[in-house]
Amino acid sequence: MQQIDESRAPRPRVLASAAWRIALALLPLGAGLAAVPALLPEAGDLSDPTTLTLRIAAGFALSALTIAVILCLVRGAEGRRMRDAGLTSPRTGWRLAVWGALLWTVPAAATFSVLGLLGAPLTATGPGPDLARTVLLLLLAVLVAEAVPEEAVFRGYVMHALGTVARGWCVIIAQAVLFTLFGAILRHSWNPVDLSLFLVMGIGFGWLRLLTGSIWMSVGFHAAFQTGAQLVLTHEVLSLDGGTGTAMLALGMIPFTVAAAVTSALGIPRAVHAGSRAPQEQTGLRA
Repeated sequence: MQQIDESRAPRPRVLASAAWRIALALLPLGAGLAAVPALLPEAGDLSDPTTLTLRIAAGFALSALTIAVILCLVRGAEGRRMRDAGLTSPRTGWRLAVWGALLWTVPAAATFSVLGLLGAPLTATGPGPDLARTVLLLLLAVLVAEAVPEEAVFRGYVMHALGTVARGWCVIIAQAVLFTLFGAILRHSWNPVDLSLFLVMGIGFGWLRLLTGSIWMSVGFHAAFQTGAQLVLTHEVLSLDGGTGTAMLALGMIPFTVAAAVTSALGIPRAVHAGSRAPQEQTGLRA
């Protein structure tokens, strides 16, 4: 495949090139996320191990397909390295993923503890081993079917492609808007609350990508948040004595705010991003 050299290309050509490459990267992700629910059996219990196992299998296939398309675009069409698109090695990226997951989990757990003291406890509805099994299976399903492919595409390739025509926060905002539109179209919902959540996620995760040069911190945060949200809102293994608004306070508003405050004030610990930061001059995302 002929490599793309955009260093001297006219701006309209650069814009068109970025647009078609973004569309090509989005195609398998959109088709896969739309097809996976149709392939799963209609189960009254979303926590059923068979259903979750099928989600995991489908997720591995979707992640593999998505990353293969990105590989073809980055290595084949552009002659670049995968880390230039934020897809750094998992051997170093796992630290960022764990840190991202902790930035959501710790304030969320603290908030649920406070809510319990105030009379709105989060309680398990079944035996402990069943809850542990559901949490582990759901976490893996969310990781491979949602967090990895979505972050690889949006915070990975989409931001990389937009970096050829814009810089810094312009790239972050643009990919966040695309992420919001993608979510609305996929869910067939234009609820302002959902749209605002997608937009906030897109901006926050995009900022983490700019900050670290890698998708892995947003992968960890994304996986932890979606696992917690699905456990509380759509599965029957946990019950919260409060409405959806109370749940979203603990699942979304407080953890997102705390994570933003901590990251803004303290940055990323050196031990966390050691060896995983992509050089900014190669990301095309300089502020």
